[in-house]
Amino acid sequence: MPRKLYRNRMTLYGLLSYTEESMKKHFYTYIFILLFFQTVSAKDYPFGIFITGLYNFDYIEQTFCADYWLWSLYDGEETDFQNSIDPVNDISFTSSIYSSQQLDTGQYWMQQKIQAQYQYKWDLRKFPFEVAELKIEIEDYRDISEVNFIADTVNSGVSNLITIDGWDITSFKIGNSVIEYNTNFGNSSATSESNDYSRIIACIGITRSNSWITFFKLTAGVYISILISFLPFFMKPNTDSRLSLPSAGLFAVVSNKYVVESIVPSSTSLTLLDSIHFLAMLCILLIFIVLIQTDGMRSSEEKQLIDISFRIDRIFALILATVFCIINCVLLCI
Repeated sequence: MPRKLYRNRMTLYGLLSYTEESMKKHFYTYIFILLFFQTVSAKDYPFGIFITGLYNFDYIEQTFCADYWLWSLYDGEETDFQNSIDPVNDISFTSSIYSSQQLDTGQYWMQQKIQAQYQYKWDLRKFPFEVAELKIEIEDYRDISEVNFIADTVNSGVSNLITIDGWDITSFKIGNSVIEYNTNFGNSSATSESNDYSRIIACIGITRSNSWITFFKLTAGVYISILISFLPFFMKPNTDSRLSLPSAGLFAVVSNKYVVESIVPSSTSLTLLDSIHFLAMLCILLIFIVLIQTDGMRSSEEKQLIDISFRIDRIFALILATVFCIINCVLLCI
């Protein structure tokens, strides 16, 4: 083989070897540079929410309304938030006020007043002891590569002037998260099949005020009916009112249930008040069964059977009352 050709081959082999070794050596460096520039391309913008109104709690339509102020700091007009803010899970919203001004630092400070109606699934299973957590969520139409929200936890909050009839505000917290949408929204030039968006989430915890007073207003008729239904166990045998009192108690419980359903919105799940009413109906039904049985025993006029019937009445009354109270306590605690 000619020496010149041999030298050229060795030179080419050396260049290929060097290129492969160099790529291996600097592979992680390239990855770091790519990740670094991808990270710094996303701009962080402090974002805050101050809530000034919570109202129109609709348990049937599953909605609530809120008034609040938004604010943020941004670099310039190219990042203006006036037409880019998007409330999440809203039915409707309007922006009544928007202002923006340049600060001495060169940044822009914007604030915006929003009135919105939100969807919210009210959980009435523990009514009137339910605890609700209302959420106000905000996104920008630009993805996280352009806008990344950072929650302003220091200045955000709820106005102490808010009063909600029947409710107390117990907590407020705000944070930011990244939401992934598994679509490119039809953008054929997109390099990914999904998009990440920054989201601000404000949570307002509320509980019912005077829950126990509301509870006893709705269930007093039930407990009084049960008490009346227990009286025949201590009455003389074969008395007409031994069966008429539980009958009246059952009618009162059923009537009270209709009244409660007219006040409390219906739910597809079994609620606390439903459970208490059904328990009372079952209790009165068992009282009927025992009274009919013991009345039959006493009609025989045998002293031994009469004594046994009296003991059955007393023992069953004690057991049934104990079980009824225990189940009620369990329903209220779970």
